[in-house]
Amino acid sequence: MVFYRDRKLTYLASSISVLAIATGLVVGQSAAQKSLAQTTVGNGAGASTVNALFTGLKTVPPTFTYTYSPVGSGAGLTAFLTQTPPAGTPGPITFAASDDPVAGTEKVSGGRGYVQVPVIGVGITLAYNATGLSVPAGGIKLSRASYCGILNGSITNWNAPSIAADNGRQIALNVPIKVVHRSDSSGSTFVLTTHLNTACKTAGTPGLPAAYVWNLGAGKTVAWPSTFVGATGGGGVATAIASTKGAIGYVDSATRSSKGLTAAVLANKAGNYIAPSTDAITEAILGGTVVKYGSNNKLIRIDNLNDPTRAAAYPISTASYLLFYSDATTGIKTLIDSAFGTAGDTLAKSLGYAPLPAPIKTVSKGVF
Repeated sequence: MVFYRDRKLTYLASSISVLAIATGLVVGQSAAQKSLAQTTVGNGAGASTVNALFTGLKTVPPTFTYTYSPVGSGAGLTAFLTQTPPAGTPGPITFAASDDPVAGTEKVSGGRGYVQVPVIGVGITLAYNATGLSVPAGGIKLSRASYCGILNGSITNWNAPSIAADNGRQIALNVPIKVVHRSDSSGSTFVLTTHLNTACKTAGTPGLPAAYVWNLGAGKTVAWPSTFVGATGGGGVATAIASTKGAIGYVDSATRSSKGLTAAVLANKAGNYIAPSTDAITEAILGGTVVKYGSNNKLIRIDNLNDPTRAAAYPISTASYLLFYSDATTGIKTLIDSAFGTAGDTLAKSLGYAPLPAPIKTVSKGVF
């Protein structure tokens, strides 16, 4: 009986040992699987327009490990090309985002190659503060003459005759217009001023009054009228608009949505008044032309978006671009695959972006 009892104890001890080993293997495997699920991308900087997208993509499987600093397109590109992170931004910089595609002649310090692909469609909206305004159902409409005149500083009050004509009635007795602009080097400024430099000309809008013609050029920064109000970042512009009676300013569609601002309904080249919806931004992107350029055709941009011609296109639309080094694409590729997937598209739409059309996604993924 003693022998039998000992044998039972030995068997029990062995069973416990096997169970412990098996449990350890399962725990170890779970840790390994968790580690594998963490896709490392690195540190990025650039356009504030895509900050909400990069924040949201962290919730879309697989799990990503990266930081993104919305310092503006200009500062982000400089950091990427010089491999020097902006003050307060973690480094090294492994990717950048910009609403203004590179020219293709820029060089990275140390001679590293790089790739540029469009990742998302964005609308640059003219958001306004409705305090003191009598807003028509559906929002304030602005013809090309009206928004050209507002943004070049010629129209200074919401009671302007052209704004009244756009909306079928006067919307204010006396509310001065306060235009809010980006004071930092911004891709949003580039997109807006490139549009104005095309649409707010007599060639782009026949019959446009001479006083409303745009003569400030196009770029990430321009010399805005001194009466305008400057703010840093898309969030800074949104805050200034929300806190200033009579304010109007330009913010990307995602920032406008997240801040709960109302956007003007703008007349496009076809003469239709269009709100900055996902579908309307997509319509604009569909009218663009995909171009491959650079020494190895690894740079991709979408041309012909300055003044979209499609009937339902939102007039101030762009693609935001992701730039990364040619020798460090594994994590970035996974991130782009996630952004281009069904869950990524759903996320983008919920945030106010427009997923890229499938043919453009295919071109972007083809550079890997």
